[in-house]
Amino acid sequence: MPSQPLLQIRDLSIIDKNNQQPLLNKLCLTIHQHRTLAIVGESGSGKSLLSKAIIGLLPPTLTANGQILFQQQSLLDYSNAQRQQLRGKQINLIVQNAMGAFDPMMTIGAQFMETLACHFNLSYEEQQQRIVSALQKTKLDQVHNLLGSHPHQLSGGQLQRVMIAFALALEPTIIIADEPTTSLDAITQYEIIQQLTQLIKQQNMTLIFITHDLSLVREIADDIAVMKEGDLIEYASKEQLFNAPQHPYTRFLLETRRKLTQRFEKIMSKPYVING
Repeated sequence: MPSQPLLQIRDLSIIDKNNQQPLLNKLCLTIHQHRTLAIVGESGSGKSLLSKAIIGLLPPTLTANGQILFQQQSLLDYSNAQRQQLRGKQINLIVQNAMGAFDPMMTIGAQFMETLACHFNLSYEEQQQRIVSALQKTKLDQVHNLLGSHPHQLSGGQLQRVMIAFALALEPTIIIADEPTTSLDAITQYEIIQQLTQLIKQQNMTLIFITHDLSLVREIADDIAVMKEGDLIEYASKEQLFNAPQHPYTRFLLETRRKLTQRFEKIMSKPYVING
């Protein structure tokens, strides 16, 4: 593991205020600079809850105890104003539902300009240059037409690429991608994830990638954290986890994935006969 920690999570618990039910249980995790960490687990394991705690977007019905240290600063002690400055410029969240992340009444260009104005003191020309550069990096076509479009006029794949471009334009230290391609077809998913990981490396950012798909993890991650029912049950380098998983649940996930892959390959190897 690299020696330089960027984000440290110490004994983090998240409690439901209504029934005092713990949703995350004393989670400890260290995220290193310029690495890609994949957080893996089934629905309800606490993956997305962890990302919301990091970026300061927990609902008021939940409370967080423990420590989240970003560059040695305690994020849980931040004021609302400090959290707003943190979000986007230092830690950026790419969510599952791209359509829900945009204002339907504003053009993409206007939303880009508003976002940049919140974090940077740039001239109009500098804003335009940064926006166009970010969009071109995500390989979107007809950038100027896109900037004049409203969200509903774009496809799901285009919107997801625009979200990545937003993140790149803000130049954050960490990008958290919370299952960012779940609603897209397999080919578009692959293309977008390949673009995202390449751009992260080119710009020396740190990526936290939240997913339930182990095949993606093997492609993009340096380190892997496995979660189950609010607990962190295993944390290791990709090589160590895939070659020598320690926890029975991790072994179960890997074995299930192996069987599914074998079944798919068996089906695809059979000749397809058209009757008639």
